[in-house]
Amino acid sequence: MNIYLIGMMGSGKSTVGKILSKKLEIPFLDIDHYIEVKAHKTISEIFTEDGESRFRQLESEVLETIENSNVVAACGGGIVLNQTNRNQLASSGKVIFLDTSIPVLAKRLQSVIDRPLLGGKEVENELSRLWADRENLYKDTCHFSVNTNQSTAEEVAINIYNQIN
Repeated sequence: MNIYLIGMMGSGKSTVGKILSKKLEIPFLDIDHYIEVKAHKTISEIFTEDGESRFRQLESEVLETIENSNVVAACGGGIVLNQTNRNQLASSGKVIFLDTSIPVLAKRLQSVIDRPLLGGKEVENELSRLWADRENLYKDTCHFSVNTNQSTAEEVAINIYNQIN
């Protein structure tokens, strides 16, 4: 069974996922990194050269590939935008939503320039816009959520570990 971590960019999916995979003694997979390796391009290059729709297609292909892999997978923030992805996530593993407030996300991402959906935009405003599109999708897709605002990645991973065992 896969463990899927979903949430906004900056919520800690990759960091928590690495810790959780060690605790569960199963492999960790960062879906965005997997896509970069498969496409021989960065996520930013894919967005710029091929468009967001191509990136979303690659995301869906990765989900199909790893469906029965028994991994902890850090999903891209927008993976829930596709209904097929949401169904596949929910049916092939446990889905945990890392719930993080916009101010905390903005603070974590303020120095990050390699996020295609934030490039050249006011971070907090853009995060709020993305959140408006995704909040209900995250909540409807997950089996449970963990608030990450006041917790370390280690604490979040322990919380998830305790809830799934």
